[in-house]
Amino acid sequence: MTKEQIRSGQQAMRFSFQKDKYDGNNQSAHTELATAPLPEGEDERWYGYSVYMPSAAMANDPEPLIFSQWHGYPDDGVSHTVPPLCFTLKGDNDVELAYTASSKPITKVMQTPTSSKVTIVGKAQYDQWVDYVVHVKWDPTGKEGVLQVWMNGVLKVDEHNIAIGYPEKRKPYWKIGVYCWSGKSKYNERVLYYDETRVGDAASSYEAVRPGNGVVQ
Repeated sequence: MTKEQIRSGQQAMRFSFQKDKYDGNNQSAHTELATAPLPEGEDERWYGYSVYMPSAAMANDPEPLIFSQWHGYPDDGVSHTVPPLCFTLKGDNDVELAYTASSKPITKVMQTPTSSKVTIVGKAQYDQWVDYVVHVKWDPTGKEGVLQVWMNGVLKVDEHNIAIGYPEKRKPYWKIGVYCWSGKSKYNERVLYYDETRVGDAASSYEAVRPGNGVVQ
């Protein structure tokens, strides 16, 4: 927790990745916090959060960085694969949104999903807070899946009746922070801040979770 950058209140969360610590003793490229997967029988959530990326530690890095992802929660006897939803900061400062689905159980490590889509939702805005709202209803069949994404109040993605997620009993858990999956960077330390995080259930709304709504967490 830090007071270096604050969206509201008294503190925010600071995440960093130091490439000189990615070695034979510490091979983790993650510095993240995670929620629990959804309870069995639930498939819909609203998420609100705000991200601050310092240009001096993030801009123009050729190595990709995932700063928000939803990860599958495998049933007993099956395995992990790529996150069914994630935001990636790309080397050209694009913010990329990718989501995937599988109509088949994930039985092998890193099994290829049966469908995927990648969208550039905008350029990274450095040295300022950027507000996100994500509404997702998981459905690998493509009948009732929903994905809506707002950035700074602007609706960037509005997709319905899509295939999103995997055929698992408990739907994905959310992770925030820094995932430098290549283990490389032009910077010795990459840093970002999170604030105003809220999670709402299927009965929630954009207004209930959006950053800056005045609801104390």
